[in-house]
Amino acid sequence: MLHNPLLNRFKIIKVSPPSLEEWAEWMNERYGDEWDKRVYAFLSRFRDEGYLLKIPSTAEGLENFPTPRSWTWLALDLKEGFSSLEDICGLVGEEVGRKFDAFLKLNVDVEDLIREPKAFHRLNFDAKYVVPIMLANWITQNQRSMAKAFPLIDEMASEKHEFLVMTCISMKKKSLVAFLRELFAYKPLYKEVLSEIAIGIREEVSPR
Repeated sequence: MLHNPLLNRFKIIKVSPPSLEEWAEWMNERYGDEWDKRVYAFLSRFRDEGYLLKIPSTAEGLENFPTPRSWTWLALDLKEGFSSLEDICGLVGEEVGRKFDAFLKLNVDVEDLIREPKAFHRLNFDAKYVVPIMLANWITQNQRSMAKAFPLIDEMASEKHEFLVMTCISMKKKSLVAFLRELFAYKPLYKEVLSEIAIGIREEVSPR
C-alpha cells in the first residue's frame, strides 16, 4: 500500500493474470512440445480451485506457491525428468504439490480407449482429464490414422466439451490444423463446439 500523495505520482495499470487457456496457448507457442502437458490437465481438472494462481495470505513465507511462472518452471522441469515430490513442492507448495504428484501417478492406456471408446465413461474423474493430453500426443504421432480416434472423441465430447477443447489446445498448430480439417469433415457440428479455436486458423482448416 502507498500513501495517496505518493500513489498520485505514478501511472497505475491493472494487469489481469492469464486464463488457463491463454497460459496453455502461450506455452505451446513458446515451448512447443518441450513442456509436460499434464500440468495443463491438472489445472483444468481443478479449475474451480484456482490453482493457476494462488496467492498466499501473508506477504512473507518459507514455502512456494502456485503462479503461472512456477507452473511454467514445473512443466519444463518435468519434461527434463525432474519429477520428485521435492521438486514439485519446491515450485508450487506442499498442498498443491502433493495433489499434483498423485495426479501424475494416474495411468490410462489411450490405445485401449481408442479400441473401446465407451470405456472412457468408466474412468474416474481425474483419469478423464489425463486422456485429452495423451490423445493429443497419439494424434500427433498417428496423423495418417487419426480418424481411428474419432469415436473416442465422440464419447469424450458427449460427456463434456471441455475434453475436446483440451485435446485441441494440447496440440501444436501444424497437427491441430490437420486434425480439425478431418474432424470437421467427419462431423461438422464440432465447428460450433470449437468455434474459438477454429476462428484463429479458419483459412487452414477450410475444405480444399
